[in-house]
Amino acid sequence: MPPALTDVTVRLFPGGVICRRTFPGRSDQIPRVRRFIRFLLEDSPCRDDAEQVVAELAANAITHTGSGRFNGTFTVKLTRRAGGVRITVYDRGGGATPRFDSRGDTDPFAEHGRGLALVAALASRVGCRGTRATGHAVWAELSPM
Repeated sequence: MPPALTDVTVRLFPGGVICRRTFPGRSDQIPRVRRFIRFLLEDSPCRDDAEQVVAELAANAITHTGSGRFNGTFTVKLTRRAGGVRITVYDRGGGATPRFDSRGDTDPFAEHGRGLALVAALASRVGCRGTRATGHAVWAELSPM
């Protein structure tokens, strides 16, 4: 069943669409975030990778920033164009600036610590802007194969 779209902001622009939705900062929202992206990208070759990317970025927002605190939230924005999609997750700040390069310091057997490296491997471009005080916008661009 598709997500309720009553709480989604949609903006059309020449050649694309932007959809935005805010979620409560709880781990039980990760499957909802995945369904949201899967629904919006039903006909896209980027769909599976986009689901994985948004799950990683949302989980990081909940785990490492104020988004995961009491009454915290995070926002997911999907920008879709003919050339691919861009997924941006906005957190509420308070955490360190995300690093996409592990610089070889990640234990390959650890349960955590490889999510952003996975995002970088799936995406054609990645980035982050913002600060601990203002919050971060962490994004990944995916191109159709």
